[in-house]
Amino acid sequence: MNEHGEHVGCGRCAAGAGAGAREPFAFPGTSRKYARDRVVDVRHVRLDVAVDPAQRKIAGTARHTVAAIADGTERLVLDAAELTVTGVTDGDGKALAFEHVDGALTIRLARRLSAGQETDVVVAYHGAPRRGLYFIAPDEAYPDKPVQAWTQGQDEDARFWFPCFDYPNEKASVEVVVTSPSKYTTLSNGALVAKTPGPRGTTTWHWRLAIPQVSYLVTLVVGEFDEVPLGGDAKVPLYALVPVGQGKDAARCLGRTAEMMKVFSERFGVAYPYEKYAQAVVADFIFGGMENTTATTLTEYALYDERAALDYDADDLIAHELAHQWWGDLLTCRDWSHGWLNEGFATWCETVFREHHLGADEATWHALDAWKAYLSEDGGEYRRPIVCKDYEEPIDVFDRHLYQKGSWVLRFLRAELGEDGFWASIRHYARSNQGKHVVTDDLRRAVEETTGRNIEGFLDQWVHGAGHPELKASWSWDEAYRVVTVRVEQTQKEDASTAGAFKGTLVVELAAGDRVERRRLAVTERVHAFHLPWDARPDVVRFDPDAVWPAAWTLDVGLDAHRKALASDPTIACRARAAAALAKDGSLETVAALARAVRGDKFWGVAAEAAAALGEIRTPSAREALLAALPEVKHPKARRAVVRALGAFRGDEAAADALKAVLAKGDASLFVEAEAAEALGRTRVPSARAALEKALATKGSWAESIRAGCVRGLGNLGSPDVLPALFERFAWGQHARVRTAAAIGLAQVGARMVQHDDVRERLEAGIDDRDFRVQMAAIAALRLLGDERSAPALARGAEQATDGRVKRACRAAMLRIGKRAERTTEVARLADAVETLRREVAGLHDKLRKLEGGKPAAAPAKANAKAKAAPAAKPRPAPKAPVRKKRR
Repeated sequence: MNEHGEHVGCGRCAAGAGAGAREPFAFPGTSRKYARDRVVDVRHVRLDVAVDPAQRKIAGTARHTVAAIADGTERLVLDAAELTVTGVTDGDGKALAFEHVDGALTIRLARRLSAGQETDVVVAYHGAPRRGLYFIAPDEAYPDKPVQAWTQGQDEDARFWFPCFDYPNEKASVEVVVTSPSKYTTLSNGALVAKTPGPRGTTTWHWRLAIPQVSYLVTLVVGEFDEVPLGGDAKVPLYALVPVGQGKDAARCLGRTAEMMKVFSERFGVAYPYEKYAQAVVADFIFGGMENTTATTLTEYALYDERAALDYDADDLIAHELAHQWWGDLLTCRDWSHGWLNEGFATWCETVFREHHLGADEATWHALDAWKAYLSEDGGEYRRPIVCKDYEEPIDVFDRHLYQKGSWVLRFLRAELGEDGFWASIRHYARSNQGKHVVTDDLRRAVEETTGRNIEGFLDQWVHGAGHPELKASWSWDEAYRVVTVRVEQTQKEDASTAGAFKGTLVVELAAGDRVERRRLAVTERVHAFHLPWDARPDVVRFDPDAVWPAAWTLDVGLDAHRKALASDPTIACRARAAAALAKDGSLETVAALARAVRGDKFWGVAAEAAAALGEIRTPSAREALLAALPEVKHPKARRAVVRALGAFRGDEAAADALKAVLAKGDASLFVEAEAAEALGRTRVPSARAALEKALATKGSWAESIRAGCVRGLGNLGSPDVLPALFERFAWGQHARVRTAAAIGLAQVGARMVQHDDVRERLEAGIDDRDFRVQMAAIAALRLLGDERSAPALARGAEQATDGRVKRACRAAMLRIGKRAERTTEVARLADAVETLRREVAGLHDKLRKLEGGKPAAAPAKANAKAKAAPAAKPRPAPKAPVRKKRR
């Protein structure tokens, strides 16, 4: 499952709004969750159901073939939530006694079963589900919406549309026989074994999956679609179901599926094992995608037009869901606490395909983005171990720790084991556990059996433990002893979650001229000084050049070294770290170095990082550098970063004029225009509102991206004058992306108002919105607004919502608001005042530096200064092998 409706690999988009200090992950009173007991082994499930999307109902039977696990089994309990059970029989039609209370269907079997003995249980039921099975239809506000029905079972929502054992530690082969109006196409798991015309304009479709799967992966899609073949191996049919009239987009957006399948089959050592692979693009999907076995469901944002394709694709989403066919479907976590074996693996596989398709730099950059997403959650929301049993609902653990940090565990493990050992271990893990339920120890066992390496300590630290190292690194040269001293210090606060030192192998590169040598250093303590013999003073020492350490880095090497790295380092990780470090220095020399990187770096991501650094510096010279770069930057993703950075110059007419020009003249990239609109609002110049309202009225684009940017821009203005426009765009009938932008905008404006009852009440109503995406945005907005009077509405949402994500978001918002009530408006106003003062000081400093002839204010750091004297504590003459010194 992927949570993101537009971009992949970056976690929950709205959850961080208004984030502050870290809170505990588990709410007070949370009980520890363990895997459920199993009374029987479910061997086969057959559903015979009738679904008419227009009627918004389901009716039929669920037949379970089960075998007793222990002697004397006489009862079976199935999950059946908000369904009406009309009768239960055995396989011969004999009625069985049952009790259906609070979603638990307890059935007394016809006889006591001995261990291994099979029986059939057939449950007749009907319902109008609110969860699990979703019905989409047009209305007056959205007349162009299609008529569809689609399921979403993960985490434990299959029970809302058919009686089942709804937990991931049970697998069964599946048949779905569905009858629906003949104008609709259907999709379910496995192969289509029959399609039969029926009475009254209906057709019955019979789908069958031979390889057992868990209940949450049982899927059903019903609607009008175009079916588009996607090529690939003739042995495995590949096709897509897309909205009628969008077949032409399928090849552009989903056309690399066959290539992904080939790469994954080869890499994982297990060929794609199922009868087919289909992808259904549906309306209003509540996740980015769902990996139902052989039949993935995708958000509508998986399809995009030619203009959007300039700098957007859905490859990460497509790869993520396809990878789940192995990691999640063929091998399934035994309980939710080990869900990283599903989601962390699938997120990591996004980089596996990027590496194959686009190269190592793109894969590394995607991984770095994922790491930033995790750091944001860890620093501003909560910290927890990846394997965590303390949650209210299973969906709580589907977060950036599970996805993004989980993917980095595999990235680091790959570096620790080496290419051959890692991939051999992955293949052994897949082959030895296919068709089974897995826990983290199964991965440990596979690695040990393959390589002889015991990674129990590695997993204890990175998976079962919480947090990550914060590494401060530096180096110095001793001319007398011809030794490079590399210092690595772990500066993270030591608490119950991060006791001791994080351990692992750190690669450093020593480079002088054309000579480059790699050293692998064993990090085992919080403080290290590694003494490395070397013939001459290195030109540069690179730390973790491949960007594999799951860490937050501070490189204490000096401004000259950072500027040199930004200009010429061969690795994107080192250049990007240099750009980020230079954001703390506003000297003209640094601004010039960043400007050169924005205009000329060969990788767009580094250019974007340099642009962001100029936006953080925010001096007049930094602004001039961005303005000069804007027409020269060719890559649209880097151009986005330039316009985003210009938005940091609040009250700056020149920056605002450049952004208005982008909106007025347009850009080849619709995302550059959207970013320019949002950035224009952040400048808060008086003329911004008119430009934004004009663009809002005239600029349509794919998924209303530009209009959503305009709405974000209006919210960034922070003026009560824009409230009518924001209220209008928050209303039912607007595009979902526009509505979510309006929700946050309302909070941004309301937070600066002493009296904001209208804003608060509109957002409180959004908690019950019919669109899940708007619900989450409204809750995030209330959290940002910070009004304690929202507590009752949030409490109702936490109690009454059917989606666990809404429940958790409401509870988290209540806790945050309770801790900062009555401070939000004052803090917002104080932030405005501080920003005004900062602009004035930055301008004065810039003028002063120009008067001084552009000399940098900071002195060169010791690592780059000429060595004139031996260090205070000289190392002993270096032996042939490096010696590590420990300091406590």
